[in-house]
Amino acid sequence: MGKGGRAAVNRDQKNLPKYTWDEVKKHHTPQDAWITHSNKVYDVSDWYEHPGGAVIFTHAGDDMTDIFAAFHAKGSMKAMKPFL
Repeated sequence: MGKGGRAAVNRDQKNLPKYTWDEVKKHHTPQDAWITHSNKVYDVSDWYEHPGGAVIFTHAGDDMTDIFAAFHAKGSMKAMKPFL
């Protein structure tokens, strides 16, 4: 699991921080990778264990809502909660 996932496991999802697109775009490398889905920001930095491999980093610093829906089954977003 990426460092974001470990750090955020017990985060209160009602009080998530707010980020601008400019801030999200700064996090575009595998070592510092943020992605957005449905207006929520996920820190997937160093998540090389992603079942689909390093492809997850191709959307670092960007929105992945549509591409996520195209390649994942319904209910897959549950696995993303630790990365909020």
